[in-house]
Amino acid sequence: MFGNRSEGRIAHVLEGFGAFCLVILMLTVFIDVLGRNVLNMPLPWGTEVLEIVLAAMIFALYPVLALTFGHITVDLITMPAALRRVQRTLGAAMGVVLFALIAWCLWRQTLRAAGYGESTPLLHVPIAWLLGGMAVLSIATAVAFAYATWQAAARPAPQKPRAAEGPLVTEVI
Repeated sequence: MFGNRSEGRIAHVLEGFGAFCLVILMLTVFIDVLGRNVLNMPLPWGTEVLEIVLAAMIFALYPVLALTFGHITVDLITMPAALRRVQRTLGAAMGVVLFALIAWCLWRQTLRAAGYGESTPLLHVPIAWLLGGMAVLSIATAVAFAYATWQAAARPAPQKPRAAEGPLVTEVI
């Protein structure tokens, strides 16, 4: 799946972090629902934790999806391998541009939040830290998409599975 050991390690660390975030999400929801229904006392900070952990999980897994072409694709028409290579290259290049733009916007918001000293209402986590982390992970995603662009241009597109016939084939690459 990965071309060298370092990108494999980075992906495994990010996947592990994403899995850890998912466990935190499940535990928080479980405790919140149990407290709400059994004790009539929900977690007062549960929503805040869910928002923070969900954002962390999403932004941590974007670089992995970029490196592995793990996004969902829907092919409406059958194309030759050369056009599929162009399609993958252009798609990854658009990912570079979009995530660079997202990183830039998040960094601007980070500076604004740091200037105002904003924090979350209950846990008082500085908003600038959260936005800054999302900006850094967006930069990592843009870099991963840049690497994926290079990989897509250098290698032929993978062969389509022959499981479904017809023009509409949905697959996860």
